[in-house]
Amino acid sequence: MLQRALTPNPLFRPTQVLNQLRSGQVFYVKARKGNGMIICHPHYAEVVGPGALVGGVVDLDCARLIPLGNVALTYPENFQRKYQAFHARSQWIEATRKAVDCPVPLKRGRRIVVMMQQYFGGRAIAEIPDEVLGNIVGVFPQTIAMARQSLRRSQRPAPPAPRPLATNNIR
Repeated sequence: MLQRALTPNPLFRPTQVLNQLRSGQVFYVKARKGNGMIICHPHYAEVVGPGALVGGVVDLDCARLIPLGNVALTYPENFQRKYQAFHARSQWIEATRKAVDCPVPLKRGRRIVVMMQQYFGGRAIAEIPDEVLGNIVGVFPQTIAMARQSLRRSQRPAPPAPRPLATNNIR
């Protein structure tokens, strides 16, 4: 796990978050744009953003949490808040499905990198291992590395056009 805390004022130590999730405890990600987390399961990973539910029966097998931004987890106050958090999680699953909904692995890799950069920023995404991003969209880590490299090349500014040579009219 990255060395950042999962809550600014933790109710328990960040190392205990996994134990809380594995016990079935339910939290939600405090709603602040650019904050979220990646929930790593044994065979896949999921992205969740602000307002999304974390924990419960869907995350009992959680192996690792990777915070994105200044994420804070909190308990849902009532049934309505829990329902909203569940709905937010399903929206994140749908957004990820759109990135995955492509048969070409390199395109899936590019799509998840672009999606994550747009929402969480380039600096946060640069810290995420290729293996984790690959687990989100079902591709090898090498494919994510190629997708990142391809995106860096396409985002570089084009070299300046050659300037026309000055012509002197020598008579």
